[in-house]
Amino acid sequence: MLFSILIHDEPNSAALRDEHRAAHLDYLKSFDAQTLFAGPFTSDDEGADLGSFRLIDLPDRAAAEQHIADEPYVIGGVQKRWQIHHWRASVPHTWRDCPRTEGNIQALFHGVDHPGGMETRTEKRDAHEAYLNEHGDRVMARGPLLNDDGTESVGSIWLLDIPDLDAGRALLDGDPFYKSGIYKDVLYHRWRFGRVFDRFKI
Repeated sequence: MLFSILIHDEPNSAALRDEHRAAHLDYLKSFDAQTLFAGPFTSDDEGADLGSFRLIDLPDRAAAEQHIADEPYVIGGVQKRWQIHHWRASVPHTWRDCPRTEGNIQALFHGVDHPGGMETRTEKRDAHEAYLNEHGDRVMARGPLLNDDGTESVGSIWLLDIPDLDAGRALLDGDPFYKSGIYKDVLYHRWRFGRVFDRFKI
């Protein structure tokens, strides 16, 4: 069962993050087989880590909650706020084989729909899929966030490989879902591969 896990760093927690980084990386390594993507989202200049994002295969929501509870950054007080969603992959990639151009940067889009968004999703889905397929060389991962029973889409995840953040913003601006105003909560940040999940570095 696939999950999207978005975890926010606490303000002024950079020193704590440094203190617990080694334990955090060892913890992530223990989930190598289950991890599709994992890494921090950051400020635009990558000067500050703002939180963690991962797409991971776990047995159920209880396992996802336990995965967070056992995270060294959570235990150490670096991170205290998170969002867990069931997730469905719309493309088959993982960090091991995703489309990627050396020299590009990566970005995360995490959008949660307004209530009742399924009607708009149904209306715009074909155009949305066609649009993203046209730009498949820039999309490492994408797919809908799902409600707890997995029956309805309640948001979207994109992980992008792009020349710069403006290119990602332009891609978002052209998306039929995004243009429709479907999203209530939007997070768009620079993102990078976690140190143990970057095929260009390991």
